[in-house]
Amino acid sequence: MSNESNAIHTIQFSGSGVFNPEVLDATHKQLDAVEGDPSIEAVFMRGEGKNFSQGLDLEYLMANPDIFSEFVTSTMHLAARFLTFPVPVVSLVNGHAFGLGAMLVLASDYAVMRGDRGFFCLPEIDIGMTLTVRMNALVKASMSAYAIRETLLTGGRLTGEQARSMGVVDAVGDDSELEALGLQVSAPMRGKPRELLAGLKYGIHQDLVDLMMSDAPDAAYKQVKIWPR
Repeated sequence: MSNESNAIHTIQFSGSGVFNPEVLDATHKQLDAVEGDPSIEAVFMRGEGKNFSQGLDLEYLMANPDIFSEFVTSTMHLAARFLTFPVPVVSLVNGHAFGLGAMLVLASDYAVMRGDRGFFCLPEIDIGMTLTVRMNALVKASMSAYAIRETLLTGGRLTGEQARSMGVVDAVGDDSELEALGLQVSAPMRGKPRELLAGLKYGIHQDLVDLMMSDAPDAAYKQVKIWPR
């Protein structure tokens, strides 16, 4: 679901905002539409209710294990698209941003978050997972060592204020203020020449984007025994 106003295209995640192939395909189609409409100056993403996005649709993927690995890699192609998109991408984090939902926040140009509800969380350590190669690269490129320690290595859940203090989001406000905050923080980038913005963004993120879009293996990291030597 989406809506457009004031040269903004909003991608609205429904329910828990989880990603399966249908949701991923619909998101790419909306981005295709934005690229085809030169009047659009930014893409906003938000969820509904208490959720921004709870990440991967694990119920669907557990029922379709043959596509699990390939699909996780495909979600990182979406993150790479955000990192090179010709208009600013803004996450309006109205509620919980978990796992892939949190990573899409990291791949956005700007993020604003509700202060009274919802958490930013990379829960892998508490759900029996490590990051894949591409997910790991995105987290490393987007977060400070301190923020990674407080989230990825602990499963810690950041409130809006904590996320802002760690540089994960740009501003915090009430749910009703998120769109206005998104317009405020993204104003300096909106309206810039698309081809220049896309080229500059790619230049900044080239190593990360090239990895995400490559044929490199995307297995999850495993414990490495380095001692005794």
